Parts: sequence; C-alpha cells; structure tokens
Amino acid sequence: MHSPSISTLGAIAGIVLVVIAAAVRRGPRAGDPRAVLAHAKTTALALLLIMGLVLLASLTMEPGLLADGLRTTSEASIVGGLADWFAVEALFRRLPVPLIGRDTDVIARKKDEIGDQLAQFVQDKFLDADSLATLIHRQDLASGLGDWLTQGENARRLGGFVVKCVAGSLHMVEVERVQQLLKDATRLAFRKVDLSQSAADVLDTLTAGGRHQQLLDQLIGSLLQLLDTRRTREVIADKIVQWLRTEHYRKQLMLPTEWLGSKGSELVAEQLGRYLDEVRRDPQHALRTAFDAQAARLIERLKVDPLMREKAEEIKNYLLNDEQLARYAAQLWSTLSAWLHRNVEDPDSPLHRNLMSAAGWLGRELAADPELRRTLNAQLEAAARSSAPEFSSYLTTHIRDTVRHWDAREMAAQIELSIGPQLQKIRINGTLVGGAIGLLLFTAGEAIRRVSG
Repeated sequence: MHSPSISTLGAIAGIVLVVIAAAVRRGPRAGDPRAVLAHAKTTALALLLIMGLVLLASLTMEPGLLADGLRTTSEASIVGGLADWFAVEALFRRLPVPLIGRDTDVIARKKDEIGDQLAQFVQDKFLDADSLATLIHRQDLASGLGDWLTQGENARRLGGFVVKCVAGSLHMVEVERVQQLLKDATRLAFRKVDLSQSAADVLDTLTAGGRHQQLLDQLIGSLLQLLDTRRTREVIADKIVQWLRTEHYRKQLMLPTEWLGSKGSELVAEQLGRYLDEVRRDPQHALRTAFDAQAARLIERLKVDPLMREKAEEIKNYLLNDEQLARYAAQLWSTLSAWLHRNVEDPDSPLHRNLMSAAGWLGRELAADPELRRTLNAQLEAAARSSAPEFSSYLTTHIRDTVRHWDAREMAAQIELSIGPQLQKIRINGTLVGGAIGLLLFTAGEAIRRVSG
C-alpha cells in the first residue's frame, strides 16, 4: 500500500544526499568570498531539504508516535528555516511577497540612513573629545614614541622621511606657479595686518610683568662689561684727543693731549659705570621709571595715535611695493634655497646629519625625561580635546557623503559577501532550533495527553 510513496521518497532522498555530499565535499575556495557565501547558502539549503525529506518520510509511515513526532519536528524545522531565510534574504534583495514585500531589500533601500547612523555612531563613540583624550592618556603616546625612536632603524627611517619631506618641499617651492601662489598669499595676509596694533600687542607682551626691565638689566650688564675693557677706554681716549684737535686746535698744542685723553676716558668710564651700576641696583631708579613711562607711552601711541598708524601703513606699503626690496628678498631667497638644496641632499653636510639624527635625539630625550613625556602627553590630550569637534565633523561628513555616493545594489552585495556566511548560520540555527522546539512541544503535548488520559 505504501510502496509507491516509499520509492518516491527514496529517489528524493538520493538526490538530496548527492547535493549535500557534493556541497560538503567541494567546500569553498580560500580567499574567494563569493565561493564562501555560496557554500554557506548550499549548506543551509541542504539542511532545509533534509527536513523536507524527513517530513515526506513521516507522511509515508504508519500513523503512530514516531511518525507524528517526526512530522511535528520536521514541520517546525521547515517553518524556522524558511522564516530565517526570509529574514536574511530581505536584508539584501526585494522579495515579491504580498503586503510585506515593500519592507524587504532593507540595506539598499535604507542605504543613506545607514550611512548617517554609521557616521553618527563613529562620531559619538570614537571621536568625541573625552574618548580621544582617554585613549592618549591610557596609551602613554609619548613613552611609546620615545621607545620607538630609540631603536636605531626606526630613527633612521624617520630621519630619512624628514629629509625627503624637506627636499620635496624645497622642490615644490621652486615651481614658479607655487612661488607666485605663496607670494600672493603672503601679500594678501600681510595687507590685512594692522601693523601698528600688532606692534603694540607685541610690546604689551614684552613689557608684561616687567620683562622690559629684565632686558634693561641685561643691557646694563653688557655695557658695564664693555666699559671695563681696555679696548673701550682706548676708543674713548682717542675720541677725546680727536675732539681736542678738531675743536680746540691751538689749546691742544699747549696741553698734554694724550694724557688728557687717557684720564678723560678713565673718568668717563668710571662715572658712566657708576651711574649704570646705580640703575642696576635700584629698582625704583628714575631711569627705570622713565623707561617704563616711555614704553607705556609708545604702546599707547601705537594703539590710538593716527600719525603712528599712518607711519605703520607707510612702512607696510614700502615692504609690499618697493621693487628694490623685492629684488633683494628674491636674491636672498635664491641664495638660501640653493644652500638648503645642497646641504639637505648632501649626506656629509651638517644639516643632513642633523636632520637624520633629530629623530634619535628626540627619542633619547623622551626616554630620559619623565616630565617631558608628561608635558607632551598633556599637550596631545589638550590638542585632541580642542580639535576633536572639527576633526570628528570632517570625518563623519566624509563617511556620510561616501556612503551616499555608493551604488545601493553594490553596497548590499558587498555587505552580503562580508557577513552573509555568518547570516547563513542563522538559517541553519533557525532550522535546528525550530525542530528542537517542535519536538519539545510534541513531547510535552504527548506527556500531558497521557497524564490526562
């Protein structure tokens, strides 16, 4: 009675087993993502066919506990496998299913939204200021850089890179159009500078906290040393003698001119030295007060005096437009550029050797100085915090725009190649878990039925 069905079932089983055996025996080619994906799909489909075979087998069996259990288990497996097949396939392509088909082809249809959310995720979780600063603090970049640079090969490699960068920059600047661009940019930037206000700001900085008085102290110290030298006194004596011979010719014929010059130079040096020493020792000296007042007056005039501003503009126009100065600057740059070219490219030049050894020197300094490492890490953290908003905005905009320009179908295909094999395991697990749940429910139902009966 059941022999025709059993024959048909045997034929189907044979075909399915051949397909499964071929898929498993061949396996994917290493490094070929398309082959890996095809193999994973074949495996998931083979398991689903096996469950279909089990269902057919259960239908040909005599009614009973075994046949009912196999049918329930295989039906649940098929439902689970088909449901997960639909869920996986709906991500990558449109499925012509009434009512819900419009919600399939998720990746291609939601491409722009995926790009926006990916960009926002990267910005929020990886490029925020706190994350970058924490990364720098945790990794101790200064120590890592120091250790890396203390290795001779790394230092030589970085030194060679620096030399190439310098040489390449010099060659680029030599290009006529680049030179003209730099000139135009420099002139444009310089035209916008308020020279008078900038000079006032510089002097404000130099005089803050009495720094100009320190400069005066250094100048006085240098003058005192100069006055104390024999050569200086000889020059003063010579000037006195020349003055006598020029302004008082007849008198100097009757006077001991050389003696007067010698004694006069000693007197001038002694009195001037005494006065300068008084200034140096007295913080409230009148000369210091006058120096303060003159400095403050000059700064104020630079800020508000129209005449000073006009003079500053004249100087700026001279620097911008004087042809002779421009020719001199061009000659000076040509000489400097030629010197730089020769010394950067000559392995025996001090400049080349210094550039090559700079990386090693930096590595040794970082390795030996904990305070330098701490300061560098702190500066890197501060730089990361200040630049994080602009950097993250630029990078996330780049991610968003890049995804928007991708072809939707190509994007879906590439994502499927990347994660498709793992998703096929979901199909396999769905088939197995569905069968296990079906068997569990059938067993529980039979147990309840028997207890109730």
